[in-house]
Amino acid sequence: MKNLFFTISVLLLALSCKAQSPIVNIDASRSSTVDGAYFKDLNNEFNKFIGTWVYTNGTNTLTIELKKVESVYNGKDYEDKLVGEYKYKGNGIIIINTLDNISNSAKHNIKGNRIIANDQSIICNDCTANERRIELTFYDKNRLYLSSSIILRYLTNESNPEKINVIIRPKGGTIIPTDGSTSLRIPYGTYLMEKQ
Repeated sequence: MKNLFFTISVLLLALSCKAQSPIVNIDASRSSTVDGAYFKDLNNEFNKFIGTWVYTNGTNTLTIELKKVESVYNGKDYEDKLVGEYKYKGNGIIIINTLDNISNSAKHNIKGNRIIANDQSIICNDCTANERRIELTFYDKNRLYLSSSIILRYLTNESNPEKINVIIRPKGGTIIPTDGSTSLRIPYGTYLMEKQ
């Protein structure tokens, strides 16, 4: 009976050790990390982007709201993400508004967690040597066939109010329907946004 108890105890201990997922930094190589790992924002790089950001140019306004979600299971691993929604007014008219969707945990129109260096995606010539930006996927709910991204750069020399530089761009590889538009309802380009 003692041997049976000992064997079951060792087996349970081994299983509990195997069930623990390793916690790695969000930018760790996915190919060299075991399945079930937790890709965590250990250095809180996402935190500076959390909040509501606004760009205004005459009668055009872009508002982006971002939040951080933690330990999201993606079918293979767990990961921290930035998610968000947006509103765009062109010539004073609301063209698209997804801000009400910010509380919906299932599907966001801005999401991701890719940390990029100065020489990745769009090269940043005026970034500091160790500066890192965030690249997220950007969706237009009426043009889901378009593959777009948004690149966020926190401007450290701007503190009152805080500012970010946002680039919205096509990612390519899109098959456009014959009657489909080739661009988002928000113009591609660069936006200097202030925290509200």
